[in-house]
Amino acid sequence: MNKGKLQVLYIISVLALLMIFSNRYYTSIGELNFIVPVIIVSLLIGVIGVYLFGKDIRLYKNVYFISYMITIGLVFVPVLGVYIEDGSYFYGFPAQWFNYYSNGYVNFELGGFLFNYFIIYLILRLLNKILLRFFKDNYTETSN
Repeated sequence: MNKGKLQVLYIISVLALLMIFSNRYYTSIGELNFIVPVIIVSLLIGVIGVYLFGKDIRLYKNVYFISYMITIGLVFVPVLGVYIEDGSYFYGFPAQWFNYYSNGYVNFELGGFLFNYFIIYLILRLLNKILLRFFKDNYTETSN
């Protein structure tokens, strides 16, 4: 199977997984038997996405994967990534994209996730360009 077909299958399967996971009731969302599988599946989705869409498989060079991991990771920062209102939890920064309501209802907002992902991606690209210019200028000054 060629890479283009695998990319389409990947996108469809991730969207189907999100639709299955979202808009459901869960009672054990705060326990490790729920959190650990979610983290493992999130990592697998990211690694497979890097393999299918990334140009360079080395993870430290792949800004797409790093943006994905930071977007997922910001959910777990207590002060920054969690907003609590009336017993309901809203996760994500700058936009909330994962909601857990007090009655056990879970909602995943794809628009908020994509917004956060692209904001973080743009920030990382900007930082990368700044650092490359800084090191390039610093290298040329020291070599003369």
